[in-house]
Amino acid sequence: MRRTAVLAALALLAPAALRAQTTCLIPYAAFEEKVPQHFDLARCPGDRPMPDRGFCRATLEGGDIVVHVFEHNDPAGGPCLVRTHRQDFNSFAALFGVTVQRP
Repeated sequence: MRRTAVLAALALLAPAALRAQTTCLIPYAAFEEKVPQHFDLARCPGDRPMPDRGFCRATLEGGDIVVHVFEHNDPAGGPCLVRTHRQDFNSFAALFGVTVQRP
């Protein structure tokens, strides 16, 4: 989980100038290798990006879900991490029309 936090921090804290100069901040292959315990999402929350432009992966951190958004924008052809966002589990589930109640 600590690796996920590091990747999320890198994506959020990298200055816009660095992102503009870098072809790909974190390639999906590196994410896949460093964060093997993630979930493939059938669609991204809010359908952004659309499936033809990218995809999302999710990790659990405590009671939160961290969504990692990848887009197919690297000239070399590999997907790149473009942003992450964190939500509590119930808010994330509500995006998909699911209500979660603890027993």
